[in-house]
Amino acid sequence: MPERADTDAQRTDSTNLPALDRDGHAVLDLDGYIPFLISAIGNKWSRSSSSLYLKEFGVGVTEWRIIAMLAIEPRITAYRTCQVIGLDKAAASRALKALEGRGLVRSWQQDPQNHRKLSELTPDGWALHDRIIQTARRREALMLADLSRDEVATLAELLLRRLHRRIPDLLAIDSEDF
Repeated sequence: MPERADTDAQRTDSTNLPALDRDGHAVLDLDGYIPFLISAIGNKWSRSSSSLYLKEFGVGVTEWRIIAMLAIEPRITAYRTCQVIGLDKAAASRALKALEGRGLVRSWQQDPQNHRKLSELTPDGWALHDRIIQTARRREALMLADLSRDEVATLAELLLRRLHRRIPDLLAIDSEDF
């Protein structure tokens, strides 16, 4: 039987990844475990954003992400929104319905043969976007305040964008790959 070519997952050397010894067991060192750090920052940032946006603007972070995406790419499908920002399809559908109900988004079916709807911001949706983006950018600036402009660019390129590009590889593997 021919040998299978090594996958990236098989070639990855885990000995350089942070771990602690706990009674003879390797345990995660959360101060250096990248998935934890990304998740903890993202979850806490998202929860605090959602709370603030609900209080100040009447939308949660899921609705804000859809509003932001429709500002970036007007007249797109819910599928495209989910594809780009990684939202769950059901959550995106509920959020779009709520935004439509408030008159912030308009959706229509372009092709009767295709059940996918296109969505775009209404003038009220754009007005809300323009208010929220100021707060979102101030919050981002607060989180990045200890970094120089060059460090922010390095963080974005060396870590975040490169990791983001690896997501399809991560989604494609299963337990047999390890």
